[in-house]
Formats: sequence, C-alpha cells, structure tokens
Amino acid sequence: MPRLELALVVAVVAFSGLLLVMRPHGSAPPSPYCRGGSPLAGVYHSPRLEVKKRCAVVSGVVTNVKFEEFDGDVHIGLRTDDGEGLVVEVIPQDRAVVPIPDTGAHVTVVGPDVWDTAHDWPEIHPAWWISSGRIVPASNRELTRVESLLRDGPSEQEGSQ
Repeated sequence: MPRLELALVVAVVAFSGLLLVMRPHGSAPPSPYCRGGSPLAGVYHSPRLEVKKRCAVVSGVVTNVKFEEFDGDVHIGLRTDDGEGLVVEVIPQDRAVVPIPDTGAHVTVVGPDVWDTAHDWPEIHPAWWISSGRIVPASNRELTRVESLLRDGPSEQEGSQ
C-alpha cells in the first residue's frame, strides 16, 4: 500500500500545482455592469479622453443634467461621496438602456474613469449603468447625427462639446 499512498500524494501535489498555475491572474471587475471591448466604443472624439481605469464604480449626488444637442450625449454633474466633482456622460447609443437620473438623486454609476483633456476634468464616459432614473431614448435624429459624427470624426463645429 505505500506505493498507492505515494501515488495519491504525488497526484494531489501535481493537481495543486496545476491549480496555482492555471488560476486566473486578473482580478474580478468592480461591477457586473463593466463591459468588455474598447471602453470608449461609441464615444465621439474619443482621442481627447485618457482612460485612467477601464471600469469604475462611483456614487454621489446629481447636481445637474444637460442634454447636449451637438452629439446627443447627456451630461450629468455628480458630486461624489468623496466630495469631488465629476461629469458622467450617457451616449445616445446607450440611452435606451441607461437611465437618466433626476437632479438631487443619489446614484451609483459604472463606466470608464477618464480624464477629458479638452476640458481638463474627470469623467465617467460613457456611463454603462446608472442605479436610478428614467429611460430617455435618443431620437432617430440624434442617433443619425452621432453615427455621422463617429464616421466623419471631430469638426470645427464642436462648440461647447
């Protein structure tokens, strides 16, 4: 029987070694709402954004909500629970599934943590999930406009964008 016991010990050690080598080395995403692929997919003029974290979760109070006519994004001012100011943007392609919160609401948002180099401020852009609000789908005109912008790239008409 010593051979059988030795064989079992060797098998257990080998199996344990395989588990250590084969286990995933990355950590789990911070939220199930994190998306795969490019974190800036569908964002107009994305080269202005520096991705600091591909998926972040932030909570705070909504200070303002503005529907941008130029690119169809919804800009949401957020005072984070840490007291910092943050811009959260919902792109037109996601407005059918990502709710737009009301001013004064306490929300949690999920999306890429980026630095907007054109405006010199931090953003969650695009927001992939917001914990509360109402769905305000983009109009066909807004969707057509953003498709055109994405196809043609940045222009001189950006204005306040």
